[in-house]
Amino acid sequence: MSYLVLARKFRPQNFDEVIGQEHISQTLKNAISENRIAHAYLFSGPRGCGKTTMARILAKALNCKNGPTANPCGVCENCVEIGKSANIDVLEIDGASNNGIDEIRALRENVKFSAANSKYKIYIIDEAHQITTQAFNALLKTLEEPPAHVVFILATTEQHKIPVTILSRCQRYRFKLISTKEIANAIKNIGQKEGFEIDDDALSIVVSASGGSMRDALSLLDQAVSSSVGKITGDYIRGLLGLLPKEIIALVTENLAKGDILAILKTVKEISEQGYNILQFARDLRDHLRQVMIYSINPEIAEISTEDKKLFEVQKTLFTVSRHVRMNNLISKALEEMRWHDQPRILLEMYLLKMSEPYYNVGELINRIADLEKNLKSGDYFAAEIPPSPVSSAFANKKDDSGIVAAAGDIEGGADLISVWKEIVSEITKKHPLTSQSLLKTLVKILSPKSVQITVTNKFDYEGVQEFQEQISKLYQRKTGNNIAVKIAVEDIKIDEKPEKEEIVIAEEEQPQAAAVQYEVEEDFKESAKTAVPQHIQDIAKKFGGKAKKI
Repeated sequence: MSYLVLARKFRPQNFDEVIGQEHISQTLKNAISENRIAHAYLFSGPRGCGKTTMARILAKALNCKNGPTANPCGVCENCVEIGKSANIDVLEIDGASNNGIDEIRALRENVKFSAANSKYKIYIIDEAHQITTQAFNALLKTLEEPPAHVVFILATTEQHKIPVTILSRCQRYRFKLISTKEIANAIKNIGQKEGFEIDDDALSIVVSASGGSMRDALSLLDQAVSSSVGKITGDYIRGLLGLLPKEIIALVTENLAKGDILAILKTVKEISEQGYNILQFARDLRDHLRQVMIYSINPEIAEISTEDKKLFEVQKTLFTVSRHVRMNNLISKALEEMRWHDQPRILLEMYLLKMSEPYYNVGELINRIADLEKNLKSGDYFAAEIPPSPVSSAFANKKDDSGIVAAAGDIEGGADLISVWKEIVSEITKKHPLTSQSLLKTLVKILSPKSVQITVTNKFDYEGVQEFQEQISKLYQRKTGNNIAVKIAVEDIKIDEKPEKEEIVIAEEEQPQAAAVQYEVEEDFKESAKTAVPQHIQDIAKKFGGKAKKI
């Protein structure tokens, strides 16, 4: 007798043996016991989760010599023949190769004839979603009102491709992926019956590679049993699947945490030179980072072997949750793009470098700043009083030729908010040269580090500034990173007169070499509106030892 693969040898023969689909098994058993047998069923779900197996068991239950029964005997002529797909009253049709209208017409003619040796004539149509639309339309009437002796069982992995008119005529059962625990227990039971050993690491790899499909798990296990001598180990399964040793994946994870880009690039180079699949390396790293993330949050739900717990105990503190989310997003995006990239190694290197960069969660920083402010107000921290700066006070009530007056007062950081105000005026006047003239006639007062007051002398200018209030607030927020409250007020202030020069004398004790230094601060805001360079561009220019200038 030829060898029978494990997936066929251990195929369930009754409802109770089907793993992971108890919600369907119990429903069908109850329907048979109460004699509520439908004329059409639709089994949908992922591959290898028991759809065709369940269809055959249902056929046995309906056509068993002792039936219909929820517990087919499995030894009568009909049960044995159905188990071997050799029963003339149970026809298994491949929807992929019998998807045309001619095949459906032949089926319609055959359903008229009663079963030969059974109570029901059962049609099991596998991969039903591949039947053409015209063929489905030809089947509609027969599927809705078949002869009393006919039962249809349709199986598909893509229910969304089945026409709604067909779905409405069937009882639908949704199969689910089989849990890792159920697959692991099934493999252990098969190992005891077949006489082979498999360690926890190897079992974990087989279960993970199966993706919830029992057939995939048994196919991989069959391959391992056939080629292995003695106990099946994790290292052997990794070599069989082309997976990298877990030590390399763990090392890359540690280098990501340390930001060691030299070591990361060196590892990728060695992996490529040794002939490993770069795409598989990215998958292994993704799966490992996911397991580390889950273990760091809740070790009880992590699906890892006992041998790996020591490693995960060390690595669970390497990253914050927000960094885990970012890295998993990046590696998933890399995998998606690598499938179509002509140089997947280059793309992976770029994403690994990005993953190794320090990451600061904005929400955490905001919460930290809020806590510091709260502690300062409550007195938990001592904040020394900072005397007014002569230079910042020089901004008080200074105007340019256009009439704009900047009043920083003694507020710390006022000069920064004023420089930001210059940029805002520059941007708005550039975009709206005709309607933004009122901004050039304003007095800006810094009320606090997070609030400013824009003062004008008449209602007309008030309305002109008010038109841009929302835009001013957004620009302040974008340039400072804070929500700056912007108020507009009308006050009777004389800003047309030229200000007198303000003399500031620095004492000899502070500056012995400059006994009397005079400062005069006058800003031409009209000129600033034309030539001002945004602060972030100035900062970039400073990093390269230069100075940004608008041309």
